[in-house]
Amino acid sequence: MTYSSIPIKLSLKNDAVAVYTSLNRRTEFYLVVQNFESRYLPQVRVMLTGPPEIKIRIKSEWYGGIASGAKKSRLFKIRPQAEGLFTLTAFLQSKKNQILSLPIEVRVGNVPIQPTPFVQQPEHVIKKPIEQINCGYCGENIEGDAKFCPICGSSLLKNETEKKDHKNCPNCGQDLPLDAKFCAKCGEKL
Repeated sequence: MTYSSIPIKLSLKNDAVAVYTSLNRRTEFYLVVQNFESRYLPQVRVMLTGPPEIKIRIKSEWYGGIASGAKKSRLFKIRPQAEGLFTLTAFLQSKKNQILSLPIEVRVGNVPIQPTPFVQQPEHVIKKPIEQINCGYCGENIEGDAKFCPICGSSLLKNETEKKDHKNCPNCGQDLPLDAKFCAKCGEKL
């Protein structure tokens, strides 16, 4: 999230995904504010809100100015009053504006963890441009890796056992003598 062109990150300490606790047990966790920009971030405050099933012991903390590339963390305390899955919301605010918010999942007791479905990401296949050649029989412009000409149906596989008394221009397909160095039709160097 960006605040007046300053990238800021608000997260649980160690980029945790949730807070795990037991019923009626005081639980502590840290919220971290990190400044990624080259400018100084003035004083900000984090406020924590949540459902009535979660009693919030420390609801608000001030983070003094945060230097470029630095981070600061503050301790928050909660005491759950019921078992289940709950969401707290942390709001990062300057003196005048709300900058961003962070939902925090709180798991109290033996809450089954829903497996996240595995979604396979398609691989990005980089296609190389296919070289174009001219068919040695009909002269049509075709893909260079073709085994048969799609126009005339001729086999483009080179048969080593077949002895040729001529060669074809790779550019225009013109029949040429074996010792030719240039094509007589298009001038292509062989």
